[in-house]
Amino acid sequence: MDATVLRCADRLEAARDGDAAWSAAVEGLAALGVPWCHYAQVSLNTDLCARPPVLLRLTTLPQSWRDHHTAMGFWRADAAVRHCARSLAVLPTGLGFALAAGDAAWAGMCADAEAAGLGDGLAVPLRGLPGAAFGAFSLVTDVRGSGFAAWRAAHGRDAVLVAHLAAQRLMQLAEADAPPPPRLSPRERECLLWLAAGLRSDRIAERLGLSRATVDLHLSRARRRLGARTREQALAKALTLGLLVP
Repeated sequence: MDATVLRCADRLEAARDGDAAWSAAVEGLAALGVPWCHYAQVSLNTDLCARPPVLLRLTTLPQSWRDHHTAMGFWRADAAVRHCARSLAVLPTGLGFALAAGDAAWAGMCADAEAAGLGDGLAVPLRGLPGAAFGAFSLVTDVRGSGFAAWRAAHGRDAVLVAHLAAQRLMQLAEADAPPPPRLSPRERECLLWLAAGLRSDRIAERLGLSRATVDLHLSRARRRLGARTREQALAKALTLGLLVP
C-alpha cells in the first residue's frame, strides 16, 4: 500500500468535520495523480431518467464544466451514474471507453469533457443499506489512453481505496451531525411496507384486519412524522432513511 494512502487514512480519521475530511481526501487523491474528484450520494427511490435528489455532493470539478454539464442535461447521458446505481464494479470512464461501449450519448458527453481539459477516470460505486441510497466517487485524471492505463496500473487501486475511505468517513461525520431520524410506530411501518408492495389502502386494511379509515390514519401520521406532502414522498423518505429495512 502506498504511503500516501496511509497518510490520507490518518488524516481522515483525525478529521472532525466534513470540510476537514474532504480536504484530506482531495489532497490524498491529488498526490496519487487525481487532480479532480466528485463525490455524491443520491436517493435510490427515483427515476434515473430524471435528475434524482442528491443527498450529499462534494466536488473539485471546474465550475465551467459543471455549468456545461447541467446546461446540456448530461445527467441522462452519463453511463457512470446508471452503472453506479446497479453495480459494485469500478468503471473506467472517458471518450475511448464510451466509444468502445457503443454509447453515443455518453461519448458526446465525454468528448465535451475532453474539450474542457478533463482526462479519463474511474467511477467508484458506493452502496449503503440496500434500497436506501447509492453513491459514486468519480476520480478524474489529466491523462488518456495509454497514459491513463499506466496511471491505473500504478495508482488506480490506491486511489479507489482512498475514495472508499473518504466516503466512509464523510458519511460517518454527516450522520453524526444529522438529527435523529423520525420514529414510526409498528403499524405505521407495516402500512408503509404494504404501500411499498403496491397495495392500496383497502387492500392494506384487509391484510392487517383494520378498517380503511384506520389505515389512512396510520399513513397520514407517518406522512406527518416524515415531513412529506404525499404518501409516495413519505415512502421514499422512509426507504432513504432505512426505516423500512428489516
